[in-house]
Amino acid sequence: MLKEGKTPLLSVRNLCVDFSSRGHVSPVVRDISFDLNAGEILAIVGESGSGKSVTSQALTGLLPEAPACTVRGSVKLAGKEILGLRERDLRKIRGKEIAYIFQDPLSSLNPTYSVGWQIEEMLKIHAPTMNGRERRARIGEVLEAVGIRAELANAFPHEFSGGMQQRVMIAMALAASPKILIADEPTTALDVTIQKQIMNLLLELREHFGMSVLLITHNFGIVSQIADRVCVFYHGEKVEEGPTRTVIDSPQNAYTRTLLACVPRLRN
Repeated sequence: MLKEGKTPLLSVRNLCVDFSSRGHVSPVVRDISFDLNAGEILAIVGESGSGKSVTSQALTGLLPEAPACTVRGSVKLAGKEILGLRERDLRKIRGKEIAYIFQDPLSSLNPTYSVGWQIEEMLKIHAPTMNGRERRARIGEVLEAVGIRAELANAFPHEFSGGMQQRVMIAMALAASPKILIADEPTTALDVTIQKQIMNLLLELREHFGMSVLLITHNFGIVSQIADRVCVFYHGEKVEEGPTRTVIDSPQNAYTRTLLACVPRLRN
């Protein structure tokens, strides 16, 4: 929990996102507010179309520009307003302060370059004072941190399994030591054993690097394993928020109860 009087690492207030097409305006996210505290794992949970990914992408200007998309409200990083910053300034935040892991690692990785080359590109942008030897050492460090041998930096994405590709994406996100890691459905299309490994890895990295994690998911089973707090989204609105254990044990909203009912349980 956040200590009284301390500023949240990320503070989102009254966030609204509208998409426009042929003169028709569709509200996708409506008046969303939440805080992410230092060292915390906050899960945003909801079905497809509930506004989870749109919310996470709105934080650092990854959505289409106006008039196709309009974003209103406030997003403060360590007390500084970042919503509405120029693209040049947002590029300094993406990857360096806030890093993303997207749903499909294979489509996010360039198949024509080695994974080490792609991690190095991140470092060239966000750690320009590093020399070549320092960058290579950092690449090895982040790969080892996610359970990949440093010598595999020369391998190409297609040489890795789906779970290992996701680990590469996490290593790339860690390269510039971000304060916040946004993991958008990081276990999509992975079998349950690999899902568990990825969740354990995020917990270990949170402890090792002290970063905060914003986890986007539809799966309350995953949330119960990893999240400190949870926000439940439905049709672009936040319908419930609280400590994970409290929400799971005593859900106040009917939609939350429906999501929890979808979690498989073993019975004697």
